[in-house]
Amino acid sequence: MTKLYRPNVGIVIFNRRGEVLQGERMDYLGTWQFPQGGIDEGEEPLAGAYRELYEEVGIKDATFVYEYPEWLTYDFPIALQQKFLKQGKKFYHGQTQRWFLFFWDQPVSNCNLQVHDREFHQVKFVPTASALDTVADFKRAVYQKVMEAFVPKIHEYCQALETP
Repeated sequence: MTKLYRPNVGIVIFNRRGEVLQGERMDYLGTWQFPQGGIDEGEEPLAGAYRELYEEVGIKDATFVYEYPEWLTYDFPIALQQKFLKQGKKFYHGQTQRWFLFFWDQPVSNCNLQVHDREFHQVKFVPTASALDTVADFKRAVYQKVMEAFVPKIHEYCQALETP
């Protein structure tokens, strides 16, 4: 049987201190993640990333920095798959994602979490070293790959900001 994966974008947003923006999920308090969301039919992944940036955290003025070069996939836990079925949502075994890195140097108070269906209880900037500490276990391997690729890009970008 072929597994069905939902096309999705993931977004890492960083500031000039090299911290990354994470949101605490409304439905799983204590679980934090990067903004992410489904790619609409016919939508290019980067366009989906810009849309999701706005829908999830109300950011319109972030600067695109880098795209992870391949699709990354994770499976939903069985309990989550069953929850989606009970809610009448389209069934997916998990998500296949394109990840994007954006620079945004604003305070989190400038985020608008209510632009669309609210997904985050709150957002905060965290050091990259602790970005995986409160991520859902089933997403951890993807987040590790993304952060391994993005942290050097974040450091390069922040160093360039300091260079006159």
